[in-house]
Amino acid sequence: MRILAAPDSFKGSLTAERFCKIINQAAKRALADFECVSMPLADGGEGTASLVAKALDGTLEKIEVEGPTGKPVKAHIAFVNGGKTAVIESAQAIGLSLAGRRTNPIRTSSYGVGQMISYATSKGAGEIVLTLGGSCTNDLGAGMLSAMGVSFVDICGNRFSPIGGSLERVETVEFNQAFSKYREVKFVILCDVDNPLLGENGCARVFAPQKGAGASDILRLEHGAKKFAGVVRRVTGTDEINTPGAGAAGGIGFGALSFLEAERKSGIEAMFEIYNFKKAAALSDLIITGEGRFDRQSFMGKAVGGVLGERGDVPAVVFCGSTDGVEVPEGVTVIPISDGLDLEYAMAEASNLLLSAAEKYFNSLKK
Repeated sequence: MRILAAPDSFKGSLTAERFCKIINQAAKRALADFECVSMPLADGGEGTASLVAKALDGTLEKIEVEGPTGKPVKAHIAFVNGGKTAVIESAQAIGLSLAGRRTNPIRTSSYGVGQMISYATSKGAGEIVLTLGGSCTNDLGAGMLSAMGVSFVDICGNRFSPIGGSLERVETVEFNQAFSKYREVKFVILCDVDNPLLGENGCARVFAPQKGAGASDILRLEHGAKKFAGVVRRVTGTDEINTPGAGAAGGIGFGALSFLEAERKSGIEAMFEIYNFKKAAALSDLIITGEGRFDRQSFMGKAVGGVLGERGDVPAVVFCGSTDGVEVPEGVTVIPISDGLDLEYAMAEASNLLLSAAEKYFNSLKK
C-alpha cells in the first residue's frame, strides 16, 4: 500500500511534519507492507516559508525586524531558486502571538514585513513571494510600505507610518527614491481567503474581532480603511477594494495589489505546484490529511479542502481535532481524535491521540 500523508498543521499543538512522522509510525505498527510518502503542507500561513525551503532545497536566514507593537522580533526568510526568489512569511513579523497582551489591530503595524522585503531584495532577490496568513494587523500594509520607502502624509504635512487606528489621518502619499527599486521586483501574494477590503466581508468586520478589536474599534478600522483606500485610488489610479484577497492579512493584500502590482495566488495551489501533488496523489492508494478543526471553512482555500478536491478518485482520511459534521465528498473518511476531551488536554496530547487513532484505523484495514 502506498500512503500519501499530506496534512496541514494542528495550530498550537502539532506541526504538519510531526503529523507525517506519526502516520508513518502508526502504519509501521499496523501494516506489514506499505510505503508512506510525506508531504507536509501549509496554505500561505505559519510554516509556509520553512516548508518551501525544505521542498526546494533552499536556505533560511534569520534577521531582526520590528514586531507588530514595535519590539524587535526574529524572523526567518526563505531563499530559493539560487537566492533569486525569497519567501516572506508575514506571520514571522506580525503573527497574532507576537502582539501578546496588546493584541488589537488598532495598535499594530506591518512595518516588520516591509523590513523583511527590503532585506531580501538587498540580497539580490528579484521575486518576492509574500504569504498572508495569521496576521495581527489591520493597517492595509501601510506599515509594510513605510519600511519600503513610501511616505504617508497627514493634513499638516507630517510624514508618519500608519497603524490600524491612524489610517484615517492619511491625506496623501509620497514615493521616496528607495521605493523605485521595487519596480523591477516581481511580487506574488499567497493567501487562502477571498475577502474584499471593505464591507460585511471585509477585513475589519470579519477578521479584526479575532485579533482583539471591539465594536467601536471595528467601526474605526472600517472608516479608516475606506478613507485610506480613497487616497490610494487618487494617488495610484488603482482600485483594488473589491479584488478577492484584498482583505487578507488585515488588508496587506490591498496594499500589495495597489502599490506593488502583486499577482495573487492560492497558497495551497502554490504548494501543490511545488510538490507536484496531482502526480503524487495519482500514484497513491490512500491519502491521509488533517487539521485541527475540520469544517466548512476547510473548503475555502485551505490545505485540507485542497487535498480532498485534487485527490482524484483516491480514497482519503481526514484526522482532525474536531469537526462540525460538514458534508464530505464520496470516498472520504473523517476521524476526530479528541471528541469529548478538554481542549487544553487534547492540544497537549495531540501526538498521542493521533498515533492511537491512526493505528486503530490502519488495523481496521486488515479486517
